[in-house]
Amino acid sequence: MRFLALALGLAGCGPATAIEWGKESFSDRGLSTAASNSFSCATCHDLTPTQALRAGYPLADVSLRPTFWGGNVVTMQDAVNQCLVDFMKSKPLSPTDDRGKALFIYLSSLVTSDGSLAGAQPLTIVQNIVDLPSGDVSRGAALFANGCANCHGAVKTGAGRIGSDSSILPDDTIKTFGTDPVRGARVVTVEKIRHGKFFNIGGVMAPYGLERCSDAQASDILAYMETAGLPKQP
Repeated sequence: MRFLALALGLAGCGPATAIEWGKESFSDRGLSTAASNSFSCATCHDLTPTQALRAGYPLADVSLRPTFWGGNVVTMQDAVNQCLVDFMKSKPLSPTDDRGKALFIYLSSLVTSDGSLAGAQPLTIVQNIVDLPSGDVSRGAALFANGCANCHGAVKTGAGRIGSDSSILPDDTIKTFGTDPVRGARVVTVEKIRHGKFFNIGGVMAPYGLERCSDAQASDILAYMETAGLPKQP
C-alpha cells in the first residue's frame, strides 16, 4: 500500500487525496466501464457490520484478510476485479489504473482497532436447491426492506429499484417461470438467493452464502413475498 500511495503521489495525487478518491469510487457506479451498470461496491458491502442483508461481507479489515470469496481468491485486486467483471459488467482494473489504486488505498484504510474482521471469511454456497418452507412475514418484511429492496425496490411495483436489470418481485419471476411447484417462481426465487448469476442462472445478482442469509432468513423472505403473490409451498 505504501508503494501505491507513492505511485499516486508521483502522479500528483497524495495519500490523503487518494483515500478521498477511493471513498468516492467505492460508492460510484462509474467505477465500472459499462454504462449500463447499476452497482457500486457499496451495493453489496457495508463498511462495518450492520443489520442490512448484504451479499458481501463488511469491508473493515479487508486488506488484512489472507483470502477472499471463500478462499478461491488470494489478492484484494483479484477480489475487486471479480466483482467488477461478474456483477458490474466491467473490464478489470489494471495494476496501473490510478482510480483502482485509490480504491485499494481507501479499502486498506478501513482497519478496526482490534482487527476483528481480519481473518478469512467463510462463504458456504448451497449446491442443490430445494424449496424452503414459509417463515415469519414480519421478519421477512424487515429482511426484504434491509436487503432485497436495495436492488429490487418495493414488491409489486419495483419503486426505488436500482436499475432495470433488477427484476420486480415477485411479478417478473412469476411471469417468466410460472407457478410450477418444482421449477416455478418460488423455487427459482430460492435459487436466485443462493446462486445469484452463477450455475447457469444468468443476470447480475451476487449469491448469498449461508453465512450471509440463512435458510431461516430466506424462509422469512419467502413468507413476505407470498403476501405479494409468490406461490405458497404446496
